Amino acid sequence: MCRPSSLFVWLLLGSALATVLQAQAVPGDRTADLRAKVVETRVLAIDWVATSGKKDAEALLLPLLADRDWEIQERTATAFGTMKGKSGLRALIDLAVDGDVVRVRRAAALAAAAIDPVESANAIYKQCKGKTQVAAQEALGLVLRGHSGFAEADKLKKLLRDASAPIRESAAVAFLEGAPVRADALRLLLDEPFVAVRSCVLDAVTEAPRSEDLEPLAAAFAGKGQNEVVGRRLVRALAAVLAAGEGDRAQRALTVLQQAGTDPLVLARRARILPLLVQGQKPVLDQKTAAKAIEAALGSRDGSARAAAAHALRDIGGPEALAIGVQQFDSEPDARVQWQLIESVAALREPTTPEAVAWLTKIVQGSYSSAVRERAIVRLGRTGVTGACEVLAAATGDSEWRIACCAAVSLGRTDDDAAGPTLLQLCKHKDWKLRGAAVTGLMHWSREATVEPLLGMLADEDPIVARTAHEALRTISRKYDSKPDAKAWRTWWTAAKGKHDFADREAAQAKQKAYGYAAAAIDVFTGLDVVVLQSVGVEGGGGDHIESLLDELKIAHRTTQPTKIQAACVHPEGVFVSNCWGKLADQDLEPLQWFVATGGSLFGSCWALTETIARIEPEVVQQAVTRDQVMDDVRALPCRAGSPLLTGVFPPSVVPIYHLEGAHLIQVLDPERCEVLIDSPDAAERWGCGNLAAWFVCGHGVLFDSANHFDLQGLAKVSELLKTDKDRQAYAVDHMGLSLADWRATKSAGYWKNPQKATASVPDLSAFRLLTNFVRSKRMGVY
Repeated sequence: MCRPSSLFVWLLLGSALATVLQAQAVPGDRTADLRAKVVETRVLAIDWVATSGKKDAEALLLPLLADRDWEIQERTATAFGTMKGKSGLRALIDLAVDGDVVRVRRAAALAAAAIDPVESANAIYKQCKGKTQVAAQEALGLVLRGHSGFAEADKLKKLLRDASAPIRESAAVAFLEGAPVRADALRLLLDEPFVAVRSCVLDAVTEAPRSEDLEPLAAAFAGKGQNEVVGRRLVRALAAVLAAGEGDRAQRALTVLQQAGTDPLVLARRARILPLLVQGQKPVLDQKTAAKAIEAALGSRDGSARAAAAHALRDIGGPEALAIGVQQFDSEPDARVQWQLIESVAALREPTTPEAVAWLTKIVQGSYSSAVRERAIVRLGRTGVTGACEVLAAATGDSEWRIACCAAVSLGRTDDDAAGPTLLQLCKHKDWKLRGAAVTGLMHWSREATVEPLLGMLADEDPIVARTAHEALRTISRKYDSKPDAKAWRTWWTAAKGKHDFADREAAQAKQKAYGYAAAAIDVFTGLDVVVLQSVGVEGGGGDHIESLLDELKIAHRTTQPTKIQAACVHPEGVFVSNCWGKLADQDLEPLQWFVATGGSLFGSCWALTETIARIEPEVVQQAVTRDQVMDDVRALPCRAGSPLLTGVFPPSVVPIYHLEGAHLIQVLDPERCEVLIDSPDAAERWGCGNLAAWFVCGHGVLFDSANHFDLQGLAKVSELLKTDKDRQAYAVDHMGLSLADWRATKSAGYWKNPQKATASVPDLSAFRLLTNFVRSKRMGVY
């Protein structure tokens, strides 16, 4: 919103705009489009005017800073930053503090900084008080980027221990950017007791690094342990500073890493930073140099440091990393490290090569741990792998059923002609788990010879096996709308036999088109079998209810309850969602372990971390121990912004608020196997652990956990400060990811004026978008 003192000026300017526009009727001139009804047309006109070189460009655009549409405000502010037009400075300063949504305030602050950072900083600092204090300090931090020596820096420094977290965090960033000696300020801030202060400062460095940041960051990198949310940011910040430097960046980076020392913690950090230094348009290190630099971590006596290095090899890439991984495996005693080396070598070498197959089959036959052998079996399951069938067939007789089932699925995935006899024989096994795995293998093998056996398996005595056979036929036939009906399948096969294309080369491309990241969420779930474990029979009610959200979104799903998982017919082509509480009966565990091992995707929320996920696969994640039950609202931030699994979860300037109601925060036991996608400095500061969403592979499948409830997000749990319809709309844009297009289409709707109706009409889909991305990946064949 504009300051009252500015409104009269905007009204005068608005009335003058028509006169100015009338004088612009020149061929090719787009100034008339500034008043178009279609916002997209106006946006294009703003961009055109900003780069047109017209003498009156600023006068044309100035009234639009007060436009009622937030996208017009944002785009106009950016245009003034491009033009560096001084006439808009006063309005930009006001907008940087008083703008309704974060993205508008941010655009205005950056534009003001581009025009006159000194005048802007002084004017904005005067508003660092009262209700505008936090917004003004946030704007000040942006304006001061690259401009040390702000006169009021010491006053900002005094706010670092303020009782209000938003005040001290925004003051910390502004103090960092404006301090007379940047390095001293950063050193001081990295020693602050508040986790969120350290985190936001490191995020600011990552976004806008300076050369003065190198020494304090290098010292912290070589120093003591930090909370893991700080540790992640420390690595990212140092990588950003090294990448932004001038001169011999490679030598500077190698020197910093070498001088950091050989403490196991430092070596693990070293392993995690090296992949960042080989990425980007201007890599700091080439792959060969980075691979050489990681050898120190691989030579550590500490298994955790070696595991971090083994994981990093695949992100570094290149033939040198591959050679190091193969060599390291021969002498590596730790199963965790061996597991990571298998993943890295498999990622760095085409799995269909004779060398790759020979290496993996040797591991399958070796005296390694079950987890290591299982991983090698899974990695052999790739189309075009030849020479592995004999070893995989032998593994289907392993005494551990998970290894046997993974081997059966991998046999089918090889698409090797020699895989068929073993899979057909397994269909007669007395153990339902092996029969079900054989059916899944036949689905991947996908030949005419598989159809009759699969038709027969529709009558299997075990409901999971019978349903898996139906799903296999759906996949092979590409008739995804078919119901479980043996007679209908027989009719289809009578007509299709001898005509059906089992090697449809366009199928993969069709999957990419149907389920790619451009597809709407509802389309991603179309035809997918989604099974939800309901929260029923728990003390005092409670629990999560994603089925309510699925009903609202009109996404088809089935529900089940504890003790009934076998009857629910889970199968590896489907998705299983374990609501909080997630309490399984003992007889439920084996069917879900089989489901994931053979390729299923399982998602859990809150207590499901403990009651479902950690029971299916122990020693990877568990509930973090906290002094009290976790009841909180915390800001959620991306750990790896470029991850495709986070596509759409964090739109520009959006910070989701996760409502934690008795939440099980995620303690990661094996950080190289489990990727934390979302964390929260707020949760880390107040509860000791900040991991909110994490995932890992298990057998042929995937396990994912979110600490929050899917159905407790959004407007229902927010501050009482949301008094008006505009307040609610701004919150939805800033924290729920409501797009400006959707806001524009609904902003006049009556439900915004009523808190209850707004809550019911505007669901928070931030956590659901994350789940959707995993489903996309599954349906595209990524996992």
